[in-house]
Amino acid sequence: MKKKINFTEVNPVSQKIRRKIYFEILKIIKKKNFILGDEVKKFEKRFSNLSKTKFGIGCASGTDALTLALMSLDLGKNDEIIVPGLTYISTGLSVLLNNNKLVLTDVDNETGLIDIDKIKKKITKRTKVVIPVNLYGQRVDAKKLRKIIGKKISIVEDSAQSHFAFQGNEKKIRPNKHVDISCYSFYPAKNLGAFGDGGLITVNNEHSYKKLLALRNLGSVKKNKHFLKGLNSRLDTLQAVVLNSKLNSIFDYNSRRRNIANYYDKHLSNIKGIKLTKTNAGSSRHLYVIRVQNRDKLIKYLSKKKISCQIHYPYSLNKLKFISKNIKKVKLEVSERWSKECLSLPIHPNLSSNDKKKIVNSIKEYFKAF
Repeated sequence: MKKKINFTEVNPVSQKIRRKIYFEILKIIKKKNFILGDEVKKFEKRFSNLSKTKFGIGCASGTDALTLALMSLDLGKNDEIIVPGLTYISTGLSVLLNNNKLVLTDVDNETGLIDIDKIKKKITKRTKVVIPVNLYGQRVDAKKLRKIIGKKISIVEDSAQSHFAFQGNEKKIRPNKHVDISCYSFYPAKNLGAFGDGGLITVNNEHSYKKLLALRNLGSVKKNKHFLKGLNSRLDTLQAVVLNSKLNSIFDYNSRRRNIANYYDKHLSNIKGIKLTKTNAGSSRHLYVIRVQNRDKLIKYLSKKKISCQIHYPYSLNKLKFISKNIKKVKLEVSERWSKECLSLPIHPNLSSNDKKKIVNSIKEYFKAF
């Protein structure tokens, strides 16, 4: 029987790290320190230090991270938030959950990232926030974005797919003074994944930090003293244990992903019928996305070869019914085209050399046959 090549691996850590995680989880169970324990604070501090930001606030999910970030900005129901059309549902959903006006804009045809040059046409007197999405692991050029939108509009960065990505082609993380808030997800399949849901927000402003600490804890930082309308959205102590252990390997795992992506780039770039996603070297390479015509045919062919693929994403946000009811009718030509053509190939730290070769050779065989 042929070995199946999985699309991703939700727990790629070594047996040694896995044993350490189990041991630390048992310690928490014995201590019964399940809610906002010391491990949460430890992880928040380590993550913010590594990402070159001053403060980290753990929460229950990446979706909550975005929602809490918007809540912290004291926005009104008529305030507008600009979001790219090609992204996961959570980006647009957070705007609706916070009762703000969702404004969709198109993405760049080469990268899939928000098209910064098109944002200017979307800005009105009511525009308060832009949410650039670091799609597939590549960071949006926040410096260029800030220049376009000015200083009064907040930038809330959706970093759910870009844990510790570098800016551009750099090889080290630098402080990003142009972003007001960054939001992360630790869904199990992410580059840094928990054993369940989890999220985190990073900020440099101390006032925002203190406000977010309360917002994620029912509007309170001291028991029975509630001064804000908040959510019950705390990062679980058990998940913080998992994330603390995995944090030691994240830069190595990101490097492995980049090596796999470079291999794909080299061997797929000359195939007529495939359009590669333009990606800089600093991307965390959470996903490796190509675009092809007749995508379903290729998926079916690779499936027969025991190669699993996924689609990120099979829709642009303006095509979702419940969202289209809440926004002005808009055509997003590039986002809509991407959603029909994009295909994500397997990429994870433990993908073997033989697996990479099989994937590339199978794709080459397909295009020769068709």
